[in-house]
Amino acid sequence: VAKRVCEEVAAGVKEDNGSAALSEKDELGGTVGYAIRFEDQTSEHTRIKYMTDGVLLRESLRDPDLNNYAAIVMDEAHERSLNTDVLFGVLRKIVSSRRSDLKLIVTSATLSADTFSSFFGGVPVFRIPGRTFPVETYFAKGVQEDYVMAAVKQAIQIHFNSPPGDILIFMTGQEDIEGTCQVLAQKIEQLSGKDGEEESGASQTPPLLVLPMYSQLPADLQAKIFEAAPKGVRKCIVSTNVAETSLTVDGIKYVIDSGFYKVKVYNPKIGMDALLVTPVSRANANQRSGRAGRTGPGYCFRLYTDRQYREELMEASVPEIQRTNLANVVLLLKSLGVKNLLE
Repeated sequence: VAKRVCEEVAAGVKEDNGSAALSEKDELGGTVGYAIRFEDQTSEHTRIKYMTDGVLLRESLRDPDLNNYAAIVMDEAHERSLNTDVLFGVLRKIVSSRRSDLKLIVTSATLSADTFSSFFGGVPVFRIPGRTFPVETYFAKGVQEDYVMAAVKQAIQIHFNSPPGDILIFMTGQEDIEGTCQVLAQKIEQLSGKDGEEESGASQTPPLLVLPMYSQLPADLQAKIFEAAPKGVRKCIVSTNVAETSLTVDGIKYVIDSGFYKVKVYNPKIGMDALLVTPVSRANANQRSGRAGRTGPGYCFRLYTDRQYREELMEASVPEIQRTNLANVVLLLKSLGVKNLLE
């Protein structure tokens, strides 16, 4: 995500400066750069740097006061990842006691702003109205036994019976995503074959471009979801919850929410972390439905009932710091010189 955003901003810098005056500062890694795990695309000219929370946390080991930065923006704070929560504690100490000149901005679409404001000592809160379009939400009539097949059926129904617009399907992980893509492609192929066998007068099956999206996918295949589909072709993206907040894909009009995602949970009996398929929270569900209203009015199809949404889903997800092994975090904080971990 950091790399993707950085590329877009760098392209904007190039466009603003014009092709006649391009220099190495205008290239990716010049004025605008990024740092992710195993990859650092920055230089002495870099003024805007995009990075993951883990990279910034490791930088605080080398430079406890983060003197290289005049301002830090923490985006998607509501996700409450382990690294983000630890960074909040580290940054609060830096801002309050060692660097009063450092500007810290915490942003989120669904954050409990007052809670975070009090955590940082009653700092001001700015509420910026969003520009989202209305989204019609539909619930399943009954409990779905197989959410993969339910998502495939819903996607085919949308494809054949609804106006143009791309589809975004939320699945749990790589296995479910690849299975959904495979079954969906097979169903479309079967329907195309039936159309071909029918005599004249039958309409051809409209083409559907099915694209997977998950973290282990090669970067060139991930980039395909951002490319516009050929004219007359509907795009269907099957993704993990990375498309819930981190990525925005233009043209999405229909969202299919399986109602599940994978979370890392520590199992003390075996002393290991495990990925468990878990129902989403209501906050996650609302974020997913909002994906359909980014560029125009949209529709969200939830593969669970209204009763399940109201009575069974949690209000918000359990923060990662409350459900994972904290051994590495404790060692990291000790290496940062934190004596009392509870302060």
